[in-house]
Amino acid sequence: MTVLFYIITDIFHIISIFLLCTVLFKFKLQNRVKNRIYKLIITTVILILSISIYLMNNLIAKTILSTLVIVVILCFSYDEKKLNIVVSGLWIMTIIAMLETMSIILLELIGKLVGYNNDVLLRLCVSVFDFFLIVIFGKIYNKQYRRSISSIGICNILAFTALTCIDTIIVMFLAVITRVEKQVTNQMVFFIAFILVILGLFLQLGAVILILVQRNVYKEGQQITEKYLEEQKGHYQYLEQREIETKKFRHDLRSHMGLLSVLVKEHKYDEFDKYVDKINIKIDSFGNNVTVQNGIVDAVINKYYSEATANNVNMEVKGRFPSDCEIDAYDLCTIFSNVLSNAIEATVESTNKWMSVDCRYTDDNIIVVVKNSFDNTNQVRNGKANTHKKDINNHGFGLENVKESIKKYNGIWDIDIQEDVYSITISFNYDRLEGNYEDSDN
Repeated sequence: MTVLFYIITDIFHIISIFLLCTVLFKFKLQNRVKNRIYKLIITTVILILSISIYLMNNLIAKTILSTLVIVVILCFSYDEKKLNIVVSGLWIMTIIAMLETMSIILLELIGKLVGYNNDVLLRLCVSVFDFFLIVIFGKIYNKQYRRSISSIGICNILAFTALTCIDTIIVMFLAVITRVEKQVTNQMVFFIAFILVILGLFLQLGAVILILVQRNVYKEGQQITEKYLEEQKGHYQYLEQREIETKKFRHDLRSHMGLLSVLVKEHKYDEFDKYVDKINIKIDSFGNNVTVQNGIVDAVINKYYSEATANNVNMEVKGRFPSDCEIDAYDLCTIFSNVLSNAIEATVESTNKWMSVDCRYTDDNIIVVVKNSFDNTNQVRNGKANTHKKDINNHGFGLENVKESIKKYNGIWDIDIQEDVYSITISFNYDRLEGNYEDSDN
């Protein structure tokens, strides 16, 4: 019976580690995990590990063996970089070890209150208790956030680890005092107060994680807002300068036409052609501006249109976006900035170097289709797009933000990959305020 308790305890312990890897670090399970043979192998390994640990007397040897086996299981189960899995796995096991230490003290106190003490059963209860705490925390975390805890930065992760360690030391110190101090007037009240302190520390640790992630989300939101304002500012400065240049040209247009008329009458056709070429050059200097008839969307698209041109990418923009709708400027910037940024990144690395943006709307829906060329061999691995961005840890959060923005408007999106063409279609509902459906190409 004792061995069975040990096995069940280890199963809950390993499941807890898997849950935190999936919830906190958003690791993706490999396809082999769904295979029955693989599940049977993992179950057998866990059984052998549990029995081996039960039979061993050396605590250090138990810890090393358990850590190595669990890390290997994680590496074979998740489709992530092995170094990330190892570091994250070790961190999670460290945090769980400290949580289990506090949980043991908590359940020992409860055992004293009810007059029951069984070390083997206590160990099992601790694993089950921590497992349910992790499940509850995981549901709260998944409901609020879709990003990895690594987004908060290594400094914050180390600070949280230090806080957990301090809390563990405090609980252990109080437990020692409890065992030494025998002259407590009302032990029942003392034990209950101690239990509440430990539960409060658990809540504190969970709240700290959520606050750190929320602060990072807020910071990221500020960056997107600043980016949007900067793009809007640049777009309007461009329009203002273009308007000034146009007015200057229009002011001199009568003189230009008069001179051209004189050249034609005098049969100076070579000079006429040269002068027309100069006029065309002047017109081209006004700049290439594309529009979908929405100031906010135009600001973002033109920013990436200039970037595409600078990288020799042929970018086509067509269609029309509603000039006035209930979609927040923040969400528009989030959607178009992230989608176009990813499209240009992939296109620059491809051979054909082309991309297109097509906007359409009806009385109820807006549809945006962004297509781009890409290298199917180098830019897709295991069905996922690779990135050349330096901030790899935060890569992928952009598309998560796009999902969240689309979701606000009961929208959907679809990604289609065919040979060397990557296409993303976004469709979401909106409350159109004015204007009828029109379509135009730029």
